[in-house]
Amino acid sequence: MDYGPERLWAPAAGPPLYPRKGPGGGGGSASSGFSSWCRGPGASFLSSSSAWSGCSSSSSSLQQLQLQQQLQLQQQQQQQQQVRGPDVPDAPDGPGPGEPRNEKEALQALNERFAGYIDKVRRLEVQNRGLEGEAAALRRQQAGRSAMGALYEREIGEMRGRLLRLRNDKAQLRLDRQRLDRDAARLRRRLEDEARRRGEAAAAARGLARAAERAGLARAQLERQERALRDECALLRQHHRRDLGRLLARLQADAADPDAAAPARPGPDLAAALRDVRRQLEGHAAHSRLHSDQWFRVRLDKLSEAAKVNTDAMRCAQEEIGEYRRQLQAKTTELEALKGTRDSLERQCYDLEDQHHADVASYQEAIQQLDNELRNTKWEMAAQLREYQDLLNVKMALDIEIAAYRKTSNLHQKSSHQRRSRLRSRRRSNLQLKSSHPRRPRSR
Repeated sequence: MDYGPERLWAPAAGPPLYPRKGPGGGGGSASSGFSSWCRGPGASFLSSSSAWSGCSSSSSSLQQLQLQQQLQLQQQQQQQQQVRGPDVPDAPDGPGPGEPRNEKEALQALNERFAGYIDKVRRLEVQNRGLEGEAAALRRQQAGRSAMGALYEREIGEMRGRLLRLRNDKAQLRLDRQRLDRDAARLRRRLEDEARRRGEAAAAARGLARAAERAGLARAQLERQERALRDECALLRQHHRRDLGRLLARLQADAADPDAAAPARPGPDLAAALRDVRRQLEGHAAHSRLHSDQWFRVRLDKLSEAAKVNTDAMRCAQEEIGEYRRQLQAKTTELEALKGTRDSLERQCYDLEDQHHADVASYQEAIQQLDNELRNTKWEMAAQLREYQDLLNVKMALDIEIAAYRKTSNLHQKSSHQRRSRLRSRRRSNLQLKSSHPRRPRSR
């Protein structure tokens, strides 16, 4: 706003706000009006605005500011209606002694006060522009903070997504761990079954070994019996040959000396009997030898077949034991690998949990810091709005005071103009009276 001299001394429309007390009482009435306005409803409004504790957000603060401006306008209208007095009375017909001097002093005082108020208004305008710049800077800062808040919100959303993915990964790792535990339990059961089967196979192998040992002992005993029977057969054959040789020698002796042997020899029947005995002995020996050979051969075949079966069973048992041993070693290796995988997954789960807790703590700290900054910014904005409202109240009070001074100066100008016109009319009427009544000469 431009408050120059031509603007201040311009005539203002409307009735005066303060009644004029006299030629020199315009400034006093204006100052008393300004002080009464400061002590009136405006003071209560200033106290209420200074007691305003702030707003929760920028929209609510603007609404409260608009509401306060409306209340201020209503109070100003009520004040104008209360302080508006009657019309200014006409000045007396004749000028009193010393009246122009009082008017000149009053106008000079008014000019000085107007100059002071103009300087004050200009300073307030400079302060207002500075406050507007600060408000714009605060708006830009608030916009930057809002953009930063959006950036933080986006980052927090991304971190929440990462946290959700980590939770899903953790759940998946927990499921994998449970599945690995089930696999390990199944492998442990299979290992126990294989160990039990291995024990059964080892027991069967030990039984087969004992059976093979018994078969070997029986074979050795049969071989000893065979050797004994062979020795017995050889001995019997030797005795038979010796007896046969002895009989043949006797027969030859009897044949060489028939007379001496005639009474003792039973006759031809003895030779036939001997031949019959010899034939029976040879048949019996052959039959005995054949039967013993056949029996020993059958027994040896049975024992060989049993030994072969036992050998095959032992070989199969040994192969099965080796296969079980290889399977047990493979399962043990697989179980160790699964244990290592489970340990690594558990370590990853613990690391992810620690990282998750650290991220959550950092995010909570960042959110708390942003909340504190937002709260401080709201308080700063509330303080700036209170200062702006106070300056606006002062500015409006100065506008009212300036308007009052304008009206009082206009009243002074009108009254001085009326007095001058009345003086001119009186002088003119006096001149007319003097011209109409010429002066008579005095009688001596």
